[in-house]
Amino acid sequence: MLLDGGFVRKRFRQVTQRAITASEVRPLAERLLDPRTEELFRVYFYDCAPSEDSTTHPISGKPLNLRSTRAYRDNSEFQEALGRTEQVALRKGELAFRGWRLTPGATRDLIQNGPRTLRDDDVEMNLNQKGIDMEIGLDVAWLAVRRIVDRIVLCTGDRDFVPAMKLARREGVQVVLATLGATAHATLLEHADFIRPCLPAALPDPSR
Repeated sequence: MLLDGGFVRKRFRQVTQRAITASEVRPLAERLLDPRTEELFRVYFYDCAPSEDSTTHPISGKPLNLRSTRAYRDNSEFQEALGRTEQVALRKGELAFRGWRLTPGATRDLIQNGPRTLRDDDVEMNLNQKGIDMEIGLDVAWLAVRRIVDRIVLCTGDRDFVPAMKLARREGVQVVLATLGATAHATLLEHADFIRPCLPAALPDPSR
């Protein structure tokens, strides 16, 4: 079970309106399995270590140390707890600070209503993941080439993982794409053997 942490966190928050906890990761992964034909070998959770950069807010001019933020503390505690969870392997990438950008809400407001003075909450940090693709590729190669498993369940919405999916299939390992109810890109669907689009029992169905 390979979980793209950024995707899982986003979908969980979209559906439940709260952040996923470390204790919910393994139960969520287990609910994505078919108990009739599949047995959990290990959950791989790919996430970025919180950024420790220091910067200056472009509107207020106030200095900001990301290490002192609540988001840093919450993410650090989440990863520490997840790393201690049985049958869960935490794979860490890097979170790179790429400056600031307008929030979607501010962008829509400016387009609809015209120019105005920007507020502090009109901008957000542009943070990019680094190394996650490589981590997933290495794990897929190890699992597939050594035939550790017969089937990989990949939970993601990112097309960057297609090469890993193709490698697994070339080595004779089946690939299941779990989307947590999100609309998957055609490229991901093309390179998966099975699609599990539904929300698992761990997540309430927003349509009900």
